[in-house]
Amino acid sequence: MSATFEKTDGRTVITKEADKPFRILQLTDIHIGGGLFSRKKDKLALAAVEKIVTAANADFVIVTGDICYPLFPWSGTFNNMRGSRKFANLMNRLGVEWTLVFGNHDTESFAFYDKQHLANFYMSQPKCHFQKGEDGLTGLGNYMIKLQNPDGSLNTALMFIDSNAYLTKSFFSGFDVIHDDQTDWYKRAIAEVSENGETARSLAFFHIPPKEFKEGWEKCYNGSGEATYHLGFVQEKDNYFGYPKTKEGKFFSEMVRLGSCKGMFMGHDHLNTLSITYQGIRLTYGMSIDYLAYSGIKKKHTQRGGTVIEIFDDGSFDVSLLPLDSITKKNNQQ
Repeated sequence: MSATFEKTDGRTVITKEADKPFRILQLTDIHIGGGLFSRKKDKLALAAVEKIVTAANADFVIVTGDICYPLFPWSGTFNNMRGSRKFANLMNRLGVEWTLVFGNHDTESFAFYDKQHLANFYMSQPKCHFQKGEDGLTGLGNYMIKLQNPDGSLNTALMFIDSNAYLTKSFFSGFDVIHDDQTDWYKRAIAEVSENGETARSLAFFHIPPKEFKEGWEKCYNGSGEATYHLGFVQEKDNYFGYPKTKEGKFFSEMVRLGSCKGMFMGHDHLNTLSITYQGIRLTYGMSIDYLAYSGIKKKHTQRGGTVIEIFDDGSFDVSLLPLDSITKKNNQQ
């Protein structure tokens, strides 16, 4: 562990060690059903998380949504607290510092528990740093965690955003966007921590990708030179990106104007592991865990794993993939 965590009035400040990168493990789309139908696949998902967390040896684990999958035909229950408890119990046993943002499946319309109930549960866990965030904002869980240097200066603001779920309560209404009030909160929060006329650096963590991720990928794919490819793949059928199709949001364009956000990390599309830079922002799909939600995904494997983000003393960062396949192969050779 190369960092210290301090909680004051429910807010967390992390202090990194000098000359050592602060190491984040991003996990996403765990999809624990928590019911009779999903018992075997839940065990696979939790075993995968344990292997990845152990191999990553990270300072901080961030889950970018969909810990739970309380859809009865797949899980056999609408009780989304069961999946939450299974995951939290594992993290407690592993003894790691962690936090999360909500995805669109954590609180489906028929799920027993809403975001408030899940938030209260997560906040009760000893090493979970989730915060409900500012009252009155759209969603739940819009909050900042400061990563500071040993001298107390800000290194990077870690920004957590609820990217919401659907336009109505139905999946078939289409995906929602990060709302304008959330974008405005982000800008206010950055202004409060910026000093000496310099805009503070930040990284954003949320679930549903913005449409500009697909736009940037198309420019990479067409070789226009307007976007830079780093790593990963687009493995969804027909280059699918699950961004909101029927509603426009200003989040990405405002982040470009602000100049604070250097990276956005998300999940949602379980087969995509792509990382590109577009309009000065690095956009990264986390490797997913899911054994349950996608048809036949239990047999797929190249997308499954974790994503490692290392933040250096000057606030710059690097991203690498940690595939479950490579961990399993290494363990089998030992």
